[in-house]
Amino acid sequence: MDSRRLTVSACSAVAAAVVAFVALLPLSPSYRATAEVILVPNPAAAAQQTTSGTLLDPQRGVMVAAAVFGEPQWLAPATAAASIPSGTLTVTATVVQTTPMIQLSVITETGAHAAEVALATLVSDATPLVEKLSGPYSVVVVARPDGTGTATGLDPSTIRMVAAAAVLVAVLGATWGVLSRRDRRGDRDGQLPDSSAASTRP
Repeated sequence: MDSRRLTVSACSAVAAAVVAFVALLPLSPSYRATAEVILVPNPAAAAQQTTSGTLLDPQRGVMVAAAVFGEPQWLAPATAAASIPSGTLTVTATVVQTTPMIQLSVITETGAHAAEVALATLVSDATPLVEKLSGPYSVVVVARPDGTGTATGLDPSTIRMVAAAAVLVAVLGATWGVLSRRDRRGDRDGQLPDSSAASTRP
């Protein structure tokens, strides 16, 4: 009987865990697009100076460039160009250590192509200001976002499969519990004395 109780408890715990996992999953997948840019020297550009009067070196220039690419001001035109609902686009700009390269990525729930269009628009719109503020450097796109859009979350079919598994585990646990209770009732009924037989005894 104890083993049955443990089995029922285990089934219930598994079902609860799976249901909680499903509840935490995104209802729709997210889509990510990536690009990579590099800062190259531009002799024709005016050198930018810091507040202390020193010129920006390449590494400091790339940090400034990454900060500009990550500014939220580029999100509105990017979402408009890609027909993405406002407020559903995020951008990340990461400097590759000890290099003048920047890895860019955007995430949206609209679609892979929309993510690619949004990132291409963002790079195009931000480049003039990046080149103005990062020093005597030009922005060169070494990896365009075209074709990089990929799904980063679970698709709806996978979520449905997980939910179905959770329901199945819950049903099995409940069925086992019902059968266990019936067995216990049967055991108790079999242990009760036969009242009719007892009444016929002298």
